[in-house]
Amino acid sequence: MIKALVLDFGNVISEPHDDTVYGRMAERSGLPPDFFQTACWKYRDEFDGGKISGKEMYRRVLADGKVSLSETELDRIAGELITEDIGSWTRINQGVTDWALDLQRQGYVLGILSNMPQDFLDMAGHAVELFSKADVPVFSCHVGTIKPRPEIYRILLDRLGCEGPEVVFFDDLEANVAAARDQGILSYVFAGLEGAKRDWAAAVAGSEPAPAAESLRRA
Repeated sequence: MIKALVLDFGNVISEPHDDTVYGRMAERSGLPPDFFQTACWKYRDEFDGGKISGKEMYRRVLADGKVSLSETELDRIAGELITEDIGSWTRINQGVTDWALDLQRQGYVLGILSNMPQDFLDMAGHAVELFSKADVPVFSCHVGTIKPRPEIYRILLDRLGCEGPEVVFFDDLEANVAAARDQGILSYVFAGLEGAKRDWAAAVAGSEPAPAAESLRRA
């Protein structure tokens, strides 16, 4: 019996990433836009895992780009870059939000499993409705590990109080979906709301409706 719906944030709860951000980063730093398309991800695991701040990540990126400025200027530009980075993820898919909340009202446990940096939560988390309304939000910066590492899925299942086959998970990356499947979670690559609805319906087909899930929900 399916008891829980779990969603990734980036490109699932959020609209697709705003790639125009790389041009704005270029304007602020003097580095070419295509530099940021790869440089931004070099330190992302540490950033998402809560090991470094966004400002520290972008100071490293600027160093990789051989930007030579005073410490004060490097700090200022790094701050501007992380603000641009966070802003590029803030457009929310209202259709996904409404769908998830409707399933929650039906009695399904609603979870989030996201590689999420603390900077985003601090700067923009208040504007994401599902962050406050999810029954079980699991953010990488809080648990010190990231997808697709197996331990983050085990943390999720423990907090849900569910077995893997009782959970349906959507993520935009195949590697994260494959890792979730390795933990027994029913997992699908998210490619749009209508497809997700079909995958959800297929997952619950033939099973009994989930009961009211108050006993499963954890703050």
